Amino acid sequence: MRYSKALFPLLLLLFGSAYSQISPSATPTPTPRPGSRQAVANPLLNDKDSYERLRSIESIGQSAEREPPPLLVGKESIYRKPSRSETAALAVSDQLLLKYAEFLRSKGNGIVKLSSDSSCVSASDVVVASEQCLPFMFPGAGTAFSFRTESYRLPRLADVILINNEIMTGGVFQQVIAVDIGDVDLDGLTPASATLSYLFSAKPAKDSDEFKQFDTQLIAGIDENGLLHRKNQPVKLNTTFAIRSIAYRGKSIRTLDGFLYNELEYDKRRDVIVVFRIVEKDANGNITLLWKKLRDVEAPVLKVVKQPESK
Repeated sequence: MRYSKALFPLLLLLFGSAYSQISPSATPTPTPRPGSRQAVANPLLNDKDSYERLRSIESIGQSAEREPPPLLVGKESIYRKPSRSETAALAVSDQLLLKYAEFLRSKGNGIVKLSSDSSCVSASDVVVASEQCLPFMFPGAGTAFSFRTESYRLPRLADVILINNEIMTGGVFQQVIAVDIGDVDLDGLTPASATLSYLFSAKPAKDSDEFKQFDTQLIAGIDENGLLHRKNQPVKLNTTFAIRSIAYRGKSIRTLDGFLYNELEYDKRRDVIVVFRIVEKDANGNITLLWKKLRDVEAPVLKVVKQPESK
């Protein structure tokens, strides 16, 4: 890939969240009417705001000398791995578990159901407490999944997000390449597969300038080997997709109840390549992904290029 230099801000003010500009302690979005299915306005998926996820603040003062708030640690944490009982509403059917039992025995393989109801995701990081959302009281409300942690996550820390019948990608300090490779069986895909060559050969961005330039290319789409590589892909049943998710290491400073912290310390920052197949789509638009991890290595640190001070 070739990159051109682009100016990038020295510091973008506060919080480091691509998914939201609202801190965990801010006023939550209004609760939707029971039974309604509203699509949330999502800055993470807004192309003109896509570069705002490169937030880096080296020092913005000292936090209070006390223990981190409960929402950062323990069973109440917004970064926790939800239990099986919490995610029961999105349990994969016994029929599918039986059908893919042999596949699921292999290390690095898995299956997950994503919720299509993004109205349960609040910008305040707390799930909307409406009646329809009660079964989804865990991080991301079942709309977002991380192959790096193999768990549901907050959308800004996920690798794939289901919104408006599309597989969306891209979180804080994160770059994801997604490609539709058609009706292909997962068992036949390996790191040597020609359809995956671009994902394996792509070089991580060295700094925020390269990140920004490559993100612009992904929004337009990159045609390699006759396949269009993009940030997002429309949902297609019985179709296989591949992603390269590079969750760069760095600092994304947020605040909760006056406690300042680096959110990336609560995430598993890795460079992964995953293939997944949409094997089911139910009447509510929820989809089930059968997935296979082909590579999992440490992600690099993304250097934020400082803009020269104006005179």
